[in-house]
Amino acid sequence: MAVLLLVTACATTAEKPAGAAADKRLTIATPYAIDDLDPITSGYWGVEFGYVELLMRASANGVPTPWVLSELAAVDDRTWRLKLNDGVTFVNGKPFDAKALAATLAWSAENQPSFSRSANFASAKVTGPLEVTMKTTAPTPTMPNLLADESNVLVMDVDAYKEHVAAKKGAEALLSAGLYTGPYKVTSLDVQGAELAPVEKYWQGRPALDGVSVRFVAEATSRVQAVQAGEVDLALYMPVSAARTLRGRSDAYFLKGEPTGLVFGLISRVASPLMRDEAVRRAIYLATDYRAIADEVLLGHAGHAKAVFPPGYPYTIETQTTDLNRAASELDAAGWAVGEDGIREKDGRRLVIRIICTPSMPDGVTIATAMQSQLKRAGIEVKVVQVDDHSAARDGADWEVSLSSSLLSFGGSPDQALAELLASSGTNNYAKIADDELDAHIAELGKTSDEKRRTELLGQIQKLVWDRGYYAVAAQRLLTVVVSPGWQGYRVPVPNLWVDHKTAPAI
Repeated sequence: MAVLLLVTACATTAEKPAGAAADKRLTIATPYAIDDLDPITSGYWGVEFGYVELLMRASANGVPTPWVLSELAAVDDRTWRLKLNDGVTFVNGKPFDAKALAATLAWSAENQPSFSRSANFASAKVTGPLEVTMKTTAPTPTMPNLLADESNVLVMDVDAYKEHVAAKKGAEALLSAGLYTGPYKVTSLDVQGAELAPVEKYWQGRPALDGVSVRFVAEATSRVQAVQAGEVDLALYMPVSAARTLRGRSDAYFLKGEPTGLVFGLISRVASPLMRDEAVRRAIYLATDYRAIADEVLLGHAGHAKAVFPPGYPYTIETQTTDLNRAASELDAAGWAVGEDGIREKDGRRLVIRIICTPSMPDGVTIATAMQSQLKRAGIEVKVVQVDDHSAARDGADWEVSLSSSLLSFGGSPDQALAELLASSGTNNYAKIADDELDAHIAELGKTSDEKRRTELLGQIQKLVWDRGYYAVAAQRLLTVVVSPGWQGYRVPVPNLWVDHKTAPAI
C-alpha cells in the first residue's frame, strides 16, 4: 500500500482584505469553560482556539490533510513515515523536531486513552532530522484521522510537561511552560475566560490578530446580547432560533457552516426493558420525521438526515426513512395495542420512552420536543428529560433514547467511533448494545485497508444499525455562530477550528 498525503493549504476563516477594520483583536463567547492547559484533561480546547496544533487537519470530506506534518505516508500496513515542516518551535523556543515528535507519539500512546485504544502503537523511531518512522502492532488504516483528532495526539513539549508534573506545581504554572506550538499563547486563564497573545515567531508567520479573548458565557441569549452590545465578535454554538431573532438586524448576524460529520444522533439503550423489543426501536426511528426536523423545526439550518454518515462520503448509503404505517404495523405485530388515549400498551405496560438531552447542546431540546409530537402519532409517548451532565445521565438507567454522538470521530474516522460507541466492548457503549454480527463487522473494518472492502463493511454496518434500531441521525448538524458587523465575512470552520493564524475580520 502506498498512500501519500501531501500538503494542502487550508484556512478556516477568511483572510483580512485591504481596508478592513483597524481593530485586530477577536473576542469569542463560548458556553464551555476551559479549566486549564493540561494536555490530558483540557488540551483539546487549545486546538479550537489557536494555541495548540495537531499533526493532521480534519476536513469536511473526512480525508485529513497535513498540518504540522508536511507529509504522512503509509509504507506498508503497519509502518508510517511522518515528516515535519521545517522551523516548527514550541512557544518556549525549543524545536519540534523528529526527536520531539517521536516522544510525543510515544507519550500519547501511554497517556491519551483514545489514541492508546485505536492506534495500535508499537514504536516511533527517528529516521531523519524531521522524519519519524512509526510502527503499529496491527493495520491501522485510519491513522491520518487519528492524528487529526484533538483527543489523540497534541503537538506538545513532552519533556517540559514531565518536568512540570515532577515539580508538582499547580495548573497555573502551565501558563508559562510554553508547551505547545500554535499562532497564539494563553497569557491568563480564570473562571471567566482566557486571554491569548500572538506568538511572534510562529512557524507559519506572524498571526493576523493582535490578541484573542475567550469568554465563558453559558446562556445562549447572553452570548447573542454580548455581540449586539459590541462586547463580543463571535458567539459560538448558537441555537437556530437565533436566526429568527436576528433576521433583519444590523447589530449581529447569524452564520452557519457546511455539512460535516456533526450530527444530532439518536441512540437506543437496548438494556431498557422497553428497548429490548426490536420492533419498538425500529418504530421510534420510522416514526421520526427527519425532513420536518431539518426544514421546519430547525428552520432549514440543518441537513435532512437520510443516513448516519454525511452526504457525499464514498461509503454513505441512505437508510433512514419516515414511514408511520410501517411503524404502526411493526408495533401491531409485536403486540403493542393502541389504548383509549392513543398510547400503545402491552402486558399492562404503556409505551412511554424517555429521551435525554442537555440544554448545552444547541437545539437538542427542540429536537426532542418535536419528536414528542411525531412519535405520538405512532402511539408512542415521549418524555423529554433535560439533564445538566449528559455523560453522567447516559451512564445511568433512566432513559430509552439519547441525543447522542456522531459515528465519526473528530478526525473523521468511522472506525474509532463505531468501536467505542456501538461495539459490545466499546468504552463508550453506554447504550449496552451487544450484537455479535455488528461486532464482527466493526472488528474487520478496524484492520482493513482495502477501500472496496471497507466500503462494503461500512454499508453492512449502516444497514444493520438501521434495521435493528440501534442508531439514527435526527438531523445533520451545521456549526452555527453569531457574529458582529465587523466579522460578517467569517467563514465557519470545519470542524470547530475557530481560530488559526490567518483568522482576521473580513466584511
